[in-house]
Amino acid sequence: MNEPLPGAEANAPTPEQLAGRHVRALRQERGWSQQDVAEKMRAYGYRWSQATVTRLETASRPIRVNELLDLAMLFDVRVWDFLSPKKDFSWDDPDALARQIGELVAERLEVKEHLDNQIALAEEASRGRAAIASHLRSIDDRLRVLARRVPQFEDIVRAKWHDDYTDE
Repeated sequence: MNEPLPGAEANAPTPEQLAGRHVRALRQERGWSQQDVAEKMRAYGYRWSQATVTRLETASRPIRVNELLDLAMLFDVRVWDFLSPKKDFSWDDPDALARQIGELVAERLEVKEHLDNQIALAEEASRGRAAIASHLRSIDDRLRVLARRVPQFEDIVRAKWHDDYTDE
C-alpha cells in the first residue's frame, strides 16, 4: 500500500504520507482536532471517526480519491496540494533560510508592483469617469436651457435623435 514508486527517491514520502502530512498541517493551522475533521467529513457523507483521521495522517490507511476531493473542499485548497511535497527546510540551515527569504522578498516586490499598477489604473479610470460624467452633466444642462427657450426643441430632437437622446 505505502511502497514508493519504482525510480522514486529512497527517502521520498509516499502519496499517502504526503496527503497525511498535509491533512495534519492544515488541521493544526485551523486549530481543529482530529475529531473536528471527522465530524466535518461526516457532513460530506463519510463515516469517519477520530481514529480514521489518525490513520490517514499516519498513512496507515489509504486515502480514496473522493475523500481527497472532499478534503480539498473542506480545507479550501487544491487537490494537488495534498500530493506535492512541501518546501521544507531546516531552520538551522542559514543558506536555505536566506534563499527562502530572498524568494519571498522578490515575489513580494513583484506582487506589490502589480498591485500598485492596478491601483494607478483604477485611479486613472476613476478620474476619467468623473471627467466624462461632468461633461455629460454640462451638456444636459445646456440642453435643458435650450428646451425651455426653443419652442420646436422637442420636434427637432424627435425628428433626428429621439432614440439616442432618450437613453435614460
